[in-house]
Amino acid sequence: MKSVFDQVAQVVARREDRVAVDDLARWLIEGRKDFVLIDVRPQQDFAKGHIEGARNLPVPQLVAPQTMQGLPKERRIVLYSQGSETAAQAVVLLRLAGYDADLLLGGYNFWSRHVLNPDIHPTLADGEYPRVPEQQAIACYFVGGQGRQGPPSGKGPQRPVPAFKPPLAKPLAPPPQESDEGC
Repeated sequence: MKSVFDQVAQVVARREDRVAVDDLARWLIEGRKDFVLIDVRPQQDFAKGHIEGARNLPVPQLVAPQTMQGLPKERRIVLYSQGSETAAQAVVLLRLAGYDADLLLGGYNFWSRHVLNPDIHPTLADGEYPRVPEQQAIACYFVGGQGRQGPPSGKGPQRPVPAFKPPLAKPLAPPPQESDEGC
């Protein structure tokens, strides 16, 4: 029989302890209740912006005995930090303690860039790429937009986010100058 340490090491080695931001976005849109979302960043970072529905528990608070007793053992716990490092460490600690904990890949930085402000390459902006409409819809859900409502809770964006604007075509040649014009 494998020890808890060996089991956790195998999960980490197989990368089975990770959640992609696209998957988390879908779960939130679907209103799934089979997971708990925990932001392990300091409170001041959480106050500046966080993923809707997340609970703020910095690592020292998270691993306190009274906090750990209150965590659900029957539900998945998804943790995120600014990037991935601190949350990855917290995931290992929770897994060693017997919790089903997973890391949000890229953390809040990637969530902010990819979900709230999707970087869509200009050649894909016409919607021909199958994921572009989905990425745009996910961004609109979480940050709203011109004429859009945002999430069902009625909460708008945490901070202003510019609407997606397709790039303008570049002229083939610079406009003619007065000296370049003919008679």
